[in-house]
Amino acid sequence: MLRWGQFGRVLTLVMLVASCGGPGVRMMGVSSTRVTVEGSVFEVYVKGNVAQAVRTNFEFPARTGTIFPRARIAIEQASGCPIRENAMSGDAALITAKLNCARD
Repeated sequence: MLRWGQFGRVLTLVMLVASCGGPGVRMMGVSSTRVTVEGSVFEVYVKGNVAQAVRTNFEFPARTGTIFPRARIAIEQASGCPIRENAMSGDAALITAKLNCARD
């Protein structure tokens, strides 16, 4: 039987694993497009004029200076739209961008 300390660790681990590799709340229910750019693999979600790129592969070190340009390419390929000037934010795992195109 699990003790409370062990239960807490198991629950935390399950929650962390369940939260990895998916889009943010805003993109729940939106289908993704897988795009690979220079070895970085992204699942790209597009809804209206907003896109999210979720990096799904392991990279070390994962630096935003390397990942963001690749995410830009992936988002623009998947959406067919350019990203607005200075409209990308996030970290090396989840990048959000505002698109410059007419979408519903």
